Amino acid sequence: MEKISYSSMDYKSKMSHKHTCAMFSLLAFIVFLGIASLILIVQIYIYEERMDVFRQNMEKTKVDLQNMGHEFGKMIKSNVCPNIVSREDWKARPPKERQEMKTPVSFVILHHTYMDECFNFDDCCKEMRKIQDFHMDDRGWWDIGYSYLVGEDGLVYEGRNWTTVGAHAPWYNDKSIGISIMGDYTSKLPNQAAIAAVESLIGCALLK
Repeated sequence: MEKISYSSMDYKSKMSHKHTCAMFSLLAFIVFLGIASLILIVQIYIYEERMDVFRQNMEKTKVDLQNMGHEFGKMIKSNVCPNIVSREDWKARPPKERQEMKTPVSFVILHHTYMDECFNFDDCCKEMRKIQDFHMDDRGWWDIGYSYLVGEDGLVYEGRNWTTVGAHAPWYNDKSIGISIMGDYTSKLPNQAAIAAVESLIGCALLK
């Protein structure tokens, strides 16, 4: 059999060719990695840009929703909450003391004053002052006992209000709103104007 031999020049030429191929392969791989890295960096940059826009839109949406919620709450309150005659309007005495009440509370307790009824603003204001005098002077309480009172004129009169502990229901004063209808209703119902005012006030209390 004939033997094939290679000269040292052929060997060197062959090795040089392999080395050149390896160098080109390595260079091509490096170029590929560079291009892939550049593409990845561009993609990350685009992603971050989109995320920034997304975050900005989310913040704007959050603010818009909060504003909508406030406006909706105002609209609901304006439609539900009755006009309330202030303490100043019915010429209340200042309280001796007051205790802050944690809100919201769990209960609304309905009473009647077991005193005189009233059917117009002037008479109801007089009745409010009479009840306050009775509670402060005879009972020795800090103020009129109820959170709010209602007359058969259909108006709501401010007592201790939403945020002051009342004196109307032992063991529940610090966790309830006390509403009292002015008059004695042991044997009859209040008129429709008073009932509607109480319903409106309770609906308003649910929003507090």
